[in-house]
Amino acid sequence: MEPQIDEELEIVDPGPQNQSLLPQERYHRSEDIWNGEELGPLTCCGRTKKMAQIHIQDNRLINIIKLVWLEGLFRAPSREIDHCLISALVERWQPETHTFHLPHSEMSITLQDVEVIFGLPIDGEVLVGLTAVVDGDWRQLCLELLGFTLANDNKTLVGQRILISCLVDAIAAPLPHDVTEIQIHQYARCYILALLGDKLFMDKLGDRMHLMFLEFLWNLRDPPQYN
Repeated sequence: MEPQIDEELEIVDPGPQNQSLLPQERYHRSEDIWNGEELGPLTCCGRTKKMAQIHIQDNRLINIIKLVWLEGLFRAPSREIDHCLISALVERWQPETHTFHLPHSEMSITLQDVEVIFGLPIDGEVLVGLTAVVDGDWRQLCLELLGFTLANDNKTLVGQRILISCLVDAIAAPLPHDVTEIQIHQYARCYILALLGDKLFMDKLGDRMHLMFLEFLWNLRDPPQYN
């Protein structure tokens, strides 16, 4: 039955009743809200507008995307960032239990959810391990695998994270028909890194992507199959 307008809604204590279960709760955003503070929606960083301008229709690139098992991610539509929805989820997320604490129960995001939403494979070898590239070689790696030289400043490349705008600029124009296989692969790597950064591995600033994935995109003729 729908509650009447004059019916007083029940206010549920966010808990926990036993404070020893979640000792970090007093530092959580929800604690401030429970104490009457109006925090407002969070400001969320994203790159959706930049990536929405890139339309890949070249079968040479789409075939490479299929080879690395990212077709589901490629086909997933761009989304608008709902700041209020994300804020509500943050208020209910408990990092100590890795679950959303909702009124009816606790819930979490599983690998099966990711598989269903993005069509990514979750069975088989896992993409893990230490990067074999030392910090001094990242610029040379970008030149070889991405096809462009990084600006010699302290902004374009910070540690092992590159500005996403550099990748987007590199794929802003479609590939000509008379390019070499090397150029096709460089373009594909730029797009794949930007795609991963846009939909899976966003950093807190929302403007960078880690270059460690380049090592797994070295051979695009017969790429290793990871999950």
